[in-house]
Amino acid sequence: MRDTPGPKFVLCYICGQKFGEASVKIHEPQCLEKWKIENSKLPKGQRRPLPKKPEILQSGGKYDIDAMNEAAWKSAQDQLIPCDGCGRRFAPDRLPVHQRSCKGAGKGGSTSGPKPTGSEPKSGQASGPGVKREGTFTSDNPHPPKAIVPPGPKFVLCYICGRKFGTKSIDFHEPQCLEKWKLENDKLPKSQRRPLPKKPEIVGGSGQYDIDAMNEAAWKSSQAQLIPCENCGRTFASDRLAVHQRACKPKGGSGAKSSSESDGPGMVNHLSGPKPPKDTGKGGPKTVICYICGREFGSKSIPIHEPQCMEKWKIENDKLPKGQRRPAPKKPEGIATMSREQMNDMAWENAKAQLLPCDNCGRRFAPDRLPVHQKSCKPKGGTGGGGSGGGAEPVKETKAPVIKRPPTMICYICGREFGTKSIDIHEPQCLEKWKIENAKLPKGQRRPEPKKPEVRKIGASGKYDVDAMNEAAYQSAMSNLVPCPNCGRTFNPDRLPVHLRSCKPKAPKDE
Repeated sequence: MRDTPGPKFVLCYICGQKFGEASVKIHEPQCLEKWKIENSKLPKGQRRPLPKKPEILQSGGKYDIDAMNEAAWKSAQDQLIPCDGCGRRFAPDRLPVHQRSCKGAGKGGSTSGPKPTGSEPKSGQASGPGVKREGTFTSDNPHPPKAIVPPGPKFVLCYICGRKFGTKSIDFHEPQCLEKWKLENDKLPKSQRRPLPKKPEIVGGSGQYDIDAMNEAAWKSSQAQLIPCENCGRTFASDRLAVHQRACKPKGGSGAKSSSESDGPGMVNHLSGPKPPKDTGKGGPKTVICYICGREFGSKSIPIHEPQCMEKWKIENDKLPKGQRRPAPKKPEGIATMSREQMNDMAWENAKAQLLPCDNCGRRFAPDRLPVHQKSCKPKGGTGGGGSGGGAEPVKETKAPVIKRPPTMICYICGREFGTKSIDIHEPQCLEKWKIENAKLPKGQRRPEPKKPEVRKIGASGKYDVDAMNEAAYQSAMSNLVPCPNCGRTFNPDRLPVHLRSCKPKAPKDE
């Protein structure tokens, strides 16, 4: 009773994977379509003939599944393409991945990785279908690629980006790559823009193109398109340089050039470093500084950026508590009589004035970054908070706007904090959500609808005592929590089931 009545699996004759007898009929047409797509992407010299399904009949007129699987395995192995460096064979979509890390093994073939044993398939034999096989193996032939390597180059380098392409693909890629290059180049400041790259054409002694020499020249051409980082000197593609510069800090006293009034306690992002570089004499300044955010832009880009930046500024400003809201920044006047350097200095100072100081350390941040910083900034023992020396002035600025009015109001349903305008929008929505969650609970756990506390104590100034209102709202929110029957801790109704998964009831103590 050891053998089952029929095969456990059937091998696909295209990819060599195992499938059930019913599944393989669904899989094979899909696999053949995928094979055709992958095959059409290969260079002409590497394209393979369409695989044919083997059909082996037994003498009794029934299919011999073992023999079919054996033939299917051979057919699948014939679809693999050998690596030129080490001789191991791969599916077409995996070969480029392997070639990135393949060092090659010289003329003797690959010595790394296990070679197949005598029972494993070589070019003309295959092992039984029950043996577990990997998708690749190393050929025993010391020169496996020689008979299959197509005539012509393995690949061609793009002279713009330096990436590898097939001899057919390169003709489609290069015009698209050049268009992308032009778009990226136009975004750069004028002083960083590069001349249009030209395709190198190197003809060998026989009158034909020398592909190796062309690839060498294309590589040099693509490297010439890279832009050096001003801080560390490393070169990057134009679209990657900005990403790198976010983390690349200039060596030496980077903060010394900033004015002591503004940069003493430190700031964030692009405003935390030194002032942008001054005019270098190469056809005018590199950039123009936005008077709102302090970032650098080309002289063509700045008129497009500033209206968008002002819209974003207004949205961020409206989200702040009234005591922290700032007047709309105004573009520096008298630009016609100023030099570009003076204009940039004024814009830089104007942008820094938009930053908000942290109550704890005195450092200044953009409005959308201040809450992120405050999550990790702990108040120090003394009053005022001292950043890194010379931090007295920012602390003075801190106290004036912040204490006019409390920054938040507490929702009496969920206990979260909201601005004085937002709370009126949030509470009806929160109550609807509360009703939905409450209706899902078992009847014994359902709670009465929370009521907004009517605490309207008038303070000494004749205004509502917001602290008392917040305290009452917080107590109301806490009363909406549901206790865990095991440990007694209280949770929001939608979080209690999550907690109960890991909270085990304590075993009763034996008397």
